[in-house]
Amino acid sequence: MKTANTISLNRIMYPDKTVTKFIHFAADSGFRAIELRNDLSDSRILGAESALEVAAVLKERGVSVLTINALQRFNDPELFPEKKKELKSLIKEAAAVHCPMIILCPVCDPSDARPPGIQARDLIAALDEYSLLFRDSGMVGMIEPLGFPISSVRYKRQAADAIAGCGSPGLYNIVHDTFHHYLSGETEIFPDLTGLLHISGVLPGKAKESITDDDRVFIDDRDIMDNRGQIAGLLEAGCQAPISFEPFSPEVQKYSEEELRRGIAGSLAYVL
Repeated sequence: MKTANTISLNRIMYPDKTVTKFIHFAADSGFRAIELRNDLSDSRILGAESALEVAAVLKERGVSVLTINALQRFNDPELFPEKKKELKSLIKEAAAVHCPMIILCPVCDPSDARPPGIQARDLIAALDEYSLLFRDSGMVGMIEPLGFPISSVRYKRQAADAIAGCGSPGLYNIVHDTFHHYLSGETEIFPDLTGLLHISGVLPGKAKESITDDDRVFIDDRDIMDNRGQIAGLLEAGCQAPISFEPFSPEVQKYSEEELRRGIAGSLAYVL
């Protein structure tokens, strides 16, 4: 199987180095796209570095920033005023490094007692609430369903229905995360709405309900989540979204740069 899709690296695999070092690592490893985050030990998207410094290195190395991850709990109506302020800040930082997409992560909380109908209503309301910010910035909101049972947006079908039901459907796309697709048990895919694929592997040894983000590693033939099948299904359906490695495992985060390169190369050889 061949793919023309952009291949990206998510900073979750390289959290303890600076953003510019991550850019150099990606470029030296042959990649031209990265994802940045605001949920690392240093929650600042660019750490201690300035947008000017980071933008200069991006330009020098020919690397682009695909997404910033993430606006958390974006679909909690009690937080809409606070989240709009946060989104404005994220958009400003994204614009400074020419990033076109902001990832939106839903409420994933066992104390969320909203029934499904209210969650669906609140999801549409959230998309309408943020639409002007996305429209004015020219950026896209990327809804990432989280496949855990406690997630308020567990299935991509929920995201697709909300996009169709909101007032500005063209401002939003869906993240297909192979980990969350597996955990949710969802079989439906949405190639036309998929704007990004997050990929990682999980090895045998744990019951499905006990698997956490810390179990996400690189992908080989022991993978239990059928990454090959998930990715092939999307590509064969015409999905041209970027594919980004997102291994959360603390063990992966301890790898040397050479070990990371081997893990990435092995994963690519296996899934593509």
